[in-house]
Amino acid sequence: MSLSLEEIKKRRMEELVQQQNQAQNFATGQDPYAQQSQLEAELKAVMPNILGPDAMERLSMIRSTKPDFAMQVQVYLVSIYRQGGIRQPLDDIAFKQILDGIVKRPDWNIRRK
Repeated sequence: MSLSLEEIKKRRMEELVQQQNQAQNFATGQDPYAQQSQLEAELKAVMPNILGPDAMERLSMIRSTKPDFAMQVQVYLVSIYRQGGIRQPLDDIAFKQILDGIVKRPDWNIRRK
């Protein structure tokens, strides 16, 4: 019984913290949707410095099919760019290599007996 009581207390504390964060964002005038649109605007401004035209086209195709994954890729590329890892715009081949590094595909080993 005490375990479920502890669990209830923990959930209630998480709810209170979330409500407090929402109230704080509202008090400072920060709307979560505004933050998202601000992030997208920043990414849109920086991405031409990171990706070449062919890579930008590939990213737009990814964005149309998997928008969450495209956002993760953009944030990852911007972090590398800000650390100085990208000095010139990436071409499509280099971008594909980065995507292959991010996407972890299962290793299929089929053995017949």
